[in-house]
Amino acid sequence: MKKFWIILVILILAGAAYGAYKYHMAIANAPKPAPQHTAIVQRGTLSVHVYATGNVQANRTVDIKCQAGGEITSLPFQIGDAVKKGEVVLKVDPTLEEQALAIAQQNLQQAVLTLQSAQVNYQIAKENLITSRQTDQANLLSAQAQVKNDQLNVQRDATLLQEKLVPQQTYDNDETTMVRDQQSLRLAEVQMMQLKTQALQVKLQKLNVQLDHVAVLIQHSNLKNARTNLGYYTVTAPINGAVANVDVQQGQVIASATTNVGGGTTVMTLVDTSHIYINATINESDINHVKIGDVSQITAAGAPGVVFPGRVVLMAPESIQDQASSTSNSNSNVVTFQAKIEVLGKNKEMLKPGMTANVTIFADKLPNVLFIPLQAVVIQHHEDTVTVVMPDGKEVSKAITLGQRNDTDWQVLAGLKAGQKVVLHLGDLSSMWTPGRH
Repeated sequence: MKKFWIILVILILAGAAYGAYKYHMAIANAPKPAPQHTAIVQRGTLSVHVYATGNVQANRTVDIKCQAGGEITSLPFQIGDAVKKGEVVLKVDPTLEEQALAIAQQNLQQAVLTLQSAQVNYQIAKENLITSRQTDQANLLSAQAQVKNDQLNVQRDATLLQEKLVPQQTYDNDETTMVRDQQSLRLAEVQMMQLKTQALQVKLQKLNVQLDHVAVLIQHSNLKNARTNLGYYTVTAPINGAVANVDVQQGQVIASATTNVGGGTTVMTLVDTSHIYINATINESDINHVKIGDVSQITAAGAPGVVFPGRVVLMAPESIQDQASSTSNSNSNVVTFQAKIEVLGKNKEMLKPGMTANVTIFADKLPNVLFIPLQAVVIQHHEDTVTVVMPDGKEVSKAITLGQRNDTDWQVLAGLKAGQKVVLHLGDLSSMWTPGRH
């Protein structure tokens, strides 16, 4: 019986020892929890990054129009071709306008000859007036002198006749001569009065010269217009650029500007890509951090893996309010400001006008602020929260208020103190580090 109890005790001890061995082995082989990644809440200077999206725009986009009408005889450039300023991009059959130019030249020549003839007539009339005035004045003076002399002769003859010193015939002859000379005087006076009419004729000739001069100016203008209209039949490129669109084809008959309310037929569109810009919209909460000259980085789906340097060159002074949805009944408005960012670097031609681009603007620097890594923030119950590691190792979830951010860190406005330790939620779908959470 004693031997039985001894064996029983041995079996119990052996079982206990085996159980202890299995327990320790289970603990040793159990998966260990992954070590926590943490970061310290820091106080310092935070560089603010502003994020925006926009469309790629060329330096200039110019629609080239033809003001002439007729059949297109030459169209040397097609879509994608490079065009230099001044190169001929289109010609229209100029036959009718060439004829109009020839007629205008002939009309001008005729007007010039008419003016020259009027100038000669005016000069002749002036000289005739001078001659007539001198002749008539001389005739008048001569007639006046002759009449005065005749009057003296008649008076003398009358005295001598009374004294019977001269015959009656002498008196009669002198009186007849006086009457004849008085008539000549009246004719001379009439001639002097006719000088006024002749002077008016000279003035009329002068007016004719002025009218013919105006006619010459009009014909000069008509000739200039004819040359200008002929010039419309050859269209040249106003800028250096690439052909983005061609709206006509060779052999097509196009309408002139006089029959086209749009000011002529659009021939093609040229795009100047010497400078590339991003026309971006910036949220009202970020606009005061952005200023002209700020450096930026640009990416686009059309150029994967390429980061383009850029610079802010223009800021709109007034906001643009866009309805969140033009078809919804929502009353919320999104207030944005327009900014223009120039794309720099050698590969900027990879960005084509019309592409969508993402822009990161390196804006203000915030001094003496608290900040934590982006991975420390998660959203719980619609609040921004962090997990704080207490001095005793316990983890406590705390709601915080966030401010500005950049690619790595986020400003903390309330809820944390410098030196506290926070947990980094790497790979957590609720983390503010999740792509697209800008």
